Amino acid sequence: MSESEGNHEIESINWRRCFSFLEILRSFRMAIHPLKLGLCLLGMLGTIWIGVAIDQVPGIGQTSVHGTSFYKNCSNLITGPLWGTWALPYIGDGTSGEFFQFLMAPVTAARDAVKLAVDYWDQAWPFALVNTILLLALWAVVGGAVTRMAAVRTAREESVPLKQALCFAIRKWPSTVTSPLIPFGVLVALAAVVGLVTAVPTMIPYAGSIFFGLLSWLTLIVGFVMALMFIGGIFSLGLQWPTIAAEGSDSFDAISRSVSYVSSRPWKYLFYTAFSVVYGCLTFIFVKFVAFLTLKITHLAVGTFTTSWWSGGTTDKLVRIWAPPTLADPWPMSGSQADVISNAEMIRAEAFAHFFVSGWVWVVLGLAVAFLISFFFSSQTVIYFLLRRSVDATDMEEVYLEESEEEGLPVEHKVEGPEAPPKSGATPPAEG
Repeated sequence: MSESEGNHEIESINWRRCFSFLEILRSFRMAIHPLKLGLCLLGMLGTIWIGVAIDQVPGIGQTSVHGTSFYKNCSNLITGPLWGTWALPYIGDGTSGEFFQFLMAPVTAARDAVKLAVDYWDQAWPFALVNTILLLALWAVVGGAVTRMAAVRTAREESVPLKQALCFAIRKWPSTVTSPLIPFGVLVALAAVVGLVTAVPTMIPYAGSIFFGLLSWLTLIVGFVMALMFIGGIFSLGLQWPTIAAEGSDSFDAISRSVSYVSSRPWKYLFYTAFSVVYGCLTFIFVKFVAFLTLKITHLAVGTFTTSWWSGGTTDKLVRIWAPPTLADPWPMSGSQADVISNAEMIRAEAFAHFFVSGWVWVVLGLAVAFLISFFFSSQTVIYFLLRRSVDATDMEEVYLEESEEEGLPVEHKVEGPEAPPKSGATPPAEG
């Protein structure tokens, strides 16, 4: 063996091939796509509007969970855990615990959202039932479209037009709606059967209690099965819609694949999820700061030019319309700013302008919150592809494509069939 043949130089290292979890880093670039952000913002606004509308229906709405209305609870959820302590790393002397709370603000907000949903089911279950059905129908379209765009981007680095993504989500709408419901429907059915079987014997005096005691081990076994189903249903929820988006399959395939991948690679799934949570929290800090700079620079630019034009060379009018955003309080006329500036000081024109300025400020800050939703769908899609490759040895580049999407792809990305070998004795074409 010659010396040149024995020396092998490593020109480059494919870090994403060596450390597959680094593929999750692509989630940020996919999540900030304007179309995904717009869809998630519309979904978030639709969630609030639907809840507010149902809350006005007598007999179902008019709830007072946590002592306030549905709209106020949603507003407190957004302005509280997500934004309430967001300035700690930049100003003040926060403790390490406060900094950790700031870093994990999206996790705190998700926990508070789940707790709020549980409280609605406990205190106003008719409202929670109707609201859950309508919101599932809405997010099945939004989530189906976002995961479809993320799946094609993950596999082929190609973008799916919004119209095609929405059409795909609408066609797969029955599957995306039923896939989260089937596991918990089976769980409720089993619980009802167990409750009925054990309730009937206990109605028999004396002998019924003895019969129940003797068969209690059987109810515990069924309870253990239901516990496993609940855990599997919870952990597989995030992978069900990416399964439909990547495979073009139905709800039963989505449930089967997601549960199978999580149960086959539980530690990988937990590690991928933990990594995506930390990465998402870090990127959300950046997104929030960009949102604040957008508001602050715009306010400074407007204030600089209006100071010399408005009477008296003062910005009181601008302050009444739009109070200066700060790191601790980016909302117009909220918190401490509302105590300084009363709406009674405004004339009608200023109140009218304040209403529209507040709406656009909410859109800017709402897009930052929509980023979290888009990041969740995108990261779960990437995690699905990683688990699929680990369990089924399926390449990351494989994704379900419809005929209209295949026609729209560039020629170099289309998969062509193998060329037929030349016949024996055939003369090859001349070069040149």
